Amino acid sequence: MRFLLLSRDGDHPIGAELSRMGHEVVVASGPEVTAATISLVDVLVVGAEQVREKSDWFNRLRAQIRAAEVSVLGMADGLSEEDIAPLMEIGVDDYLVAPFNPVDVRARIALFERRCYAFMRRQSHEESARGEIERLAAIIQTQNDIALAGLDLDVVMRLIAERAMILCGAGGAAVGIIEGEEMYYRVCTGYSKQFEGARLPIANTMAGSSVLRGEVMRTDDTERDPRANVAAARRLKVRSMLNVPLKRDNQTVGVLSIASQVPFAFVDSDERTLELMAGLLGAAMGNAAEHAAKQALMTEVASIVTALQESQHLFDSFLNNNPALAYMKDEAGRRVFVNEPFRRFFGLAPGVDVSTIPDEQLMPAETVAHLREQDEQAFKSGQPSVSESMMPTPEGEPRQFLTYRFIARDSSGRRFLGGVSFDITERKAAEEALRRSEESFRALIEGSPEAIFVHRGGPLLYVNPSASSFLRLKSSELVGRSLLDFVHPEDRGAAAGTLDGLPGRGASNRVREIRFLPPGGGLLTAEISSLRLVFAGQPATLVSARDLTERKQIQARLVVADRLASVGTLAAGVAHEINNPLAFVISNLSFLSEELQTINPLLPEGRLGEVEEVLRETNEGVNRVRLIVQDLKTFSRGDEEQPTAVDLRRVIDSALMLARGELRHRANVVREVSSDVPLVEGSEARFGQVVLNLLINAAHAINAGQPDKNEIRVTLRAESNHAIIEVKDTGSGMAREVMDRIFDPFFTTKPVGEGTGLGLSICHGIITGFGGEITAHSEVGRGSTFRISLPAIRKKLKTA
Repeated sequence: MRFLLLSRDGDHPIGAELSRMGHEVVVASGPEVTAATISLVDVLVVGAEQVREKSDWFNRLRAQIRAAEVSVLGMADGLSEEDIAPLMEIGVDDYLVAPFNPVDVRARIALFERRCYAFMRRQSHEESARGEIERLAAIIQTQNDIALAGLDLDVVMRLIAERAMILCGAGGAAVGIIEGEEMYYRVCTGYSKQFEGARLPIANTMAGSSVLRGEVMRTDDTERDPRANVAAARRLKVRSMLNVPLKRDNQTVGVLSIASQVPFAFVDSDERTLELMAGLLGAAMGNAAEHAAKQALMTEVASIVTALQESQHLFDSFLNNNPALAYMKDEAGRRVFVNEPFRRFFGLAPGVDVSTIPDEQLMPAETVAHLREQDEQAFKSGQPSVSESMMPTPEGEPRQFLTYRFIARDSSGRRFLGGVSFDITERKAAEEALRRSEESFRALIEGSPEAIFVHRGGPLLYVNPSASSFLRLKSSELVGRSLLDFVHPEDRGAAAGTLDGLPGRGASNRVREIRFLPPGGGLLTAEISSLRLVFAGQPATLVSARDLTERKQIQARLVVADRLASVGTLAAGVAHEINNPLAFVISNLSFLSEELQTINPLLPEGRLGEVEEVLRETNEGVNRVRLIVQDLKTFSRGDEEQPTAVDLRRVIDSALMLARGELRHRANVVREVSSDVPLVEGSEARFGQVVLNLLINAAHAINAGQPDKNEIRVTLRAESNHAIIEVKDTGSGMAREVMDRIFDPFFTTKPVGEGTGLGLSICHGIITGFGGEITAHSEVGRGSTFRISLPAIRKKLKTA
């Protein structure tokens, strides 16, 4: 119990004994005692002498004692009426008589305590009954007010905080909500209003301890309760505190707290009241959370439905505005969905149930069979597939489609075949046009007479057939090598810029004449140009080479022809001059022959034959001169001789006889003449001139003096309706560069003065003039072979 002892003696024996008994004793001299002090104690201990003084402070104290309903214990010096009367005057509940023996004091105090406790219980029961009824009515009203407040948690929290503060006689109330590791004071009332919105660590407060333990925590005096933070309590001016955890769905979510600035402000009934209020708030929070969850769920469902509708609308818009034909089939082959382009393509009216329309109604039977086979393969494999197919329009126009097939499943697991078909008719037509264009371009390049080379600044990437023919190598032998490898060393510097086709090194369209050295030998002249283009998707250079070798030869021949024109003019004059005396020679030879027959009897026996032989040889020589003159005339103004049927056997025999003098000192002559050789069309004299020229050249290719070690073989045979003459020798042979020019006019390997270079050129002109062909084959050190091919006579001509 709490005692207030009015005494000027700070060590009064009664005060000391009460302290030893464990009671709380406050000693005061009198004037400093106020109503507030009286309200804090259970028993006032006062002496008779203080009552007799009738001082102003005591008179005021007497009124406060009655108002505070505090029990009064008197102290008297004796048992006389004079000593007891002042105490009776103020209505003490009991008194002690000096000398205040400790045993007597303890006994009287024990009896006094029992009477006080009995009184307090009666009084408490009465007040409690009245208070409980009032509190219950207030709680019921609060519950009704909460129902009227609805689901606004801020209103409900503030209502409960204010009612709890009033019902429990607190100075302030607060509702704290757990947020992570902090306590967020969402609603505060009374002198706690200043802390509304504050956040404090849960572990550092009494409210936090209540939350962590999940139990009610009451502090009667923060100054003496070791659980309280004294410094914080003094700063907040809190002496009493009551904390009740807030629970929602058996989970602690916060705390309901009330506080007072005086100690021992709350009793058990306040604790029960606050628990009821916390229960109401927890239920309200649960309802609000459930309502919020329902609202959130409804909002989410609404948003999902809206999103689904928007997604469906977007999906429908995507499918219906897509040029592709989209459809879906079940495993029975029935269409369960088609998009608008599908309906438009097949002319299906909107709203028509496509599942009732068979494929045969939309497409020809062969198309249906082909598409069904592909659908079945997709169902069987379960894998996506891509295929091309033809589907005609209802009007019969064939259209090419590229179809993507895939397997889809609904929520029950049923399989469906999805198909998306793209009309690729125009693309296929473009691809075909491109293919034809590429083929035409390739044919153009492959058939171009000009050599085409493609490179990217180094190895060749492509060459056309003309390029292979130009350099006399296969394409596989050219690709991968540099074109500069085949350029004449003296021309490589000038060719580099043109071959690269780079503007920085020379204009790509500039034309140059470049000399090439093919691996097989010889010298080629070409006119090259280049340009930049895209080859196989990357930049490249195309080099075009035009073979000028033959043109150069023709130009040389034109020069020679000009020389020949001059020579021809001279030859015509010489022939004219020779013809006149030649006519006399021929006439005289004829006269000698006739005269020889006249004088035959006068000559010795056998002499006539020798002279006739000499005259015959002389006549052949003169005829040979005549033919040479005639050849000079032909060389100068062309041949006016009419072609006749010629027996080449007579030509060969005549030529061998004329060349006999040149041949016999150089080689052994072998004659091989077939009997079935056909007649040919031409001039016997001209053919004889050709064969004689070949025989003389063969003889000159062999050194004189060893005829038994060398051979000149003349062959005449029939071959494929042609007559073939071959003149083969075992002489020195010719090199390749000589072979390339043997039929050129004025080309000769003989020293100056020994040859004109016209023999083989004239032979070539005679043979080709009569539709034949003359070729040569030679190897250095192994001899040469000249081959003449003349066509057999086609019509009956006069025999020469």
